[in-house]
Amino acid sequence: MDFQDLLGAWCFGLSLIFTIPQAVRVIRRDTVEGISVTSQLQGVAGSILWIVYGLVSGSPVVAAANVVTLIGIGVVVYKQVDMKVITMRFAIGIEIAVCVLAFATWSISESVLGVVTVVIGSTGIIPQAVRAARTSHLVGVSVMTFLIITTMTISWGTYGLLIGDAYVAAPNIIIGPCALFIAIRAIQSHRRYGSSTTAEATPAR
Repeated sequence: MDFQDLLGAWCFGLSLIFTIPQAVRVIRRDTVEGISVTSQLQGVAGSILWIVYGLVSGSPVVAAANVVTLIGIGVVVYKQVDMKVITMRFAIGIEIAVCVLAFATWSISESVLGVVTVVIGSTGIIPQAVRAARTSHLVGVSVMTFLIITTMTISWGTYGLLIGDAYVAAPNIIIGPCALFIAIRAIQSHRRYGSSTTAEATPAR
């Protein structure tokens, strides 16, 4: 096994665990306060697109990693539905629309699919970064998840360069700094509010 294979395994391992702390936090704390609905739904969309892209581009590691990511984000979205922040119909509608988009762009070309995947996948974290900048109440946000994401961006960026796939490498330029910023803001919030789940806005977005 060479370095590229080892790095791919490392990236896959991080992708297996990074959503777990966030899913555990929303369940244990029974809150989604501070978690951006837009960011989570775009995360679902990005994962679906990366799964399709990974399969058609011959990158099974990318596809498999995003299956796990999709499950983790799905837990948070389910909790948002359960707490009536969004409706189940809306969440399912988004997923169906993204599946249609994925196969429509694939039918045009792999490159078009790659561009759409990068745009949606790399910008999904921005609404959460904006949310973190606009409020100090981020009790529902997992610090560990965003620290792992920061590490992942370095790893996936390097892996993308090694396999010569700019579509895998490029999104990390945006995701990394945003994830680190969110982690820092979440640390500040947890120190300030402790276990409080009182929202500043209802519903919390």
